[in-house]
Amino acid sequence: MGSTDRPQAGVKFLYLPALDLGAMREFYTDRIGLHEIYHSHADRTLAYDCDGLQFTILESPDAEPAGDGWATQPGWRGETQPAVSWSVVLDEPAYRRAVATLRAADVPRLHDEPVWVEYWSFVVRDPMGNTVELSLPIDEPADTEWPAFMAAMAGDGTVG
Repeated sequence: MGSTDRPQAGVKFLYLPALDLGAMREFYTDRIGLHEIYHSHADRTLAYDCDGLQFTILESPDAEPAGDGWATQPGWRGETQPAVSWSVVLDEPAYRRAVATLRAADVPRLHDEPVWVEYWSFVVRDPMGNTVELSLPIDEPADTEWPAFMAAMAGDGTVG
């Protein structure tokens, strides 16, 4: 059997333990805007559909928070530890809402505002201390400073 004959493998489920399901729900549902597909206090479970990947959070008193540093990912500056992290890709309206909501809530973040790294990147920590990158993949804008980009957006309402 050659390498082209192998069935395509794929990650379809990701399970994340957490100490406080309510805090995680507020972060991922209310602040980031992920599409919630299941929530049960009785089961202590919360699940999201993330473009074909089911991201499931399981409340457990034995869950261990991530460290205080920032996970390492290619292209970032300021990361401090090799740890698991993930990126959430959002469309432009959802991205702007999430950034504004997370900043207003004073969620821990790597930079005060999004930075251009061949796409817009806003790196935050969830309630368990996990590093989460919000991504807005667009063509490079005329101005790669977030305030100027937002001002340009207010002018014509289009992205990249």
